[in-house]
Order: sequence, then C-alpha cells, then structure tokens
Amino acid sequence: MNYLPTIAGFYYHTEKLLKPNFDISPKDVIGVKASIPIFSSGMRKAKVAQAKIRFETGLNNKELLEDQLLLQERQLRFNLTTAMDQYESQKINVEVSKRVFNSITLKYEQGIISSLDLTTSNNNYLKAETDYITALMRLLEAEIALRKLYSNL
Repeated sequence: MNYLPTIAGFYYHTEKLLKPNFDISPKDVIGVKASIPIFSSGMRKAKVAQAKIRFETGLNNKELLEDQLLLQERQLRFNLTTAMDQYESQKINVEVSKRVFNSITLKYEQGIISSLDLTTSNNNYLKAETDYITALMRLLEAEIALRKLYSNL
C-alpha cells in the first residue's frame, strides 16, 4: 500500500461576523490533494521489508507456541495416564498388604509367629498406605496440571 498514490479531499466553510463592504474571499472551499510517490530514497522499501519481517517473525512465534503447547499437552496426558496406572497399582497393593497384615495378626494372636513378623507386616502395610497416598497426590497433581493448561480450574 505504501507504493500506491493517495488522494485526499477537503472542505472549508467560513462565516464572518463582521464583513467588510468589499470581500472577495469565498465562504466555501472544496479541494482535492493527490500524492503520487515517485522516489522516496529507498526508505519506503526498507519499511515495507521491515514490516514483512515482523509479520513473518510473528507467524513463526505463533507456530512455535502452538507446537510447545501441543507437546506440553501430550506430556501432561502421559503424566496423567502414568499417575492413574500407579494409583491403581498402589490401591491393589494396599488391599493385598491389609489382607497379609490381618492374616499375620491372626497367626500372632494364636502364637504361631513372632512379634517381629507382626511388626514387619505392619510396616509393610503402612508403607503400602503411604505409597497409595503418594500415588493419589501425583494423580491429583497431574490432573490439575492438565486442567491448568486448558484454563479449566
């Protein structure tokens, strides 16, 4: 557009309160102004080139941002899937540990096993509970991170 000629129109209206007897100035003036660029010392071409570079840079930045967001979404979805798998695994592990602990508690009450075995079973059960809670926290963190990416909190 910088290379195209420009045309502008104008209109003036003047009203005089105190008019002299002899006044040759017109009340209304209409005019047209035309500007045809012939030579601008290369400045116009440089500005057009700079604008084109800024436009292409903006497009590249947009594409880069889109790629980064897609990559981040894939990573967060993978993290969520992994956290869900770990959660399910730890949930099953807690159930198994609880059954083992209950079985060993019964054997201890009957005097079949020592208190060391009972303590070891109790520690294993508590560790399974701790791992379950940790997996649940990771699952929640992964879900929150994905919701945050979607701005859906």
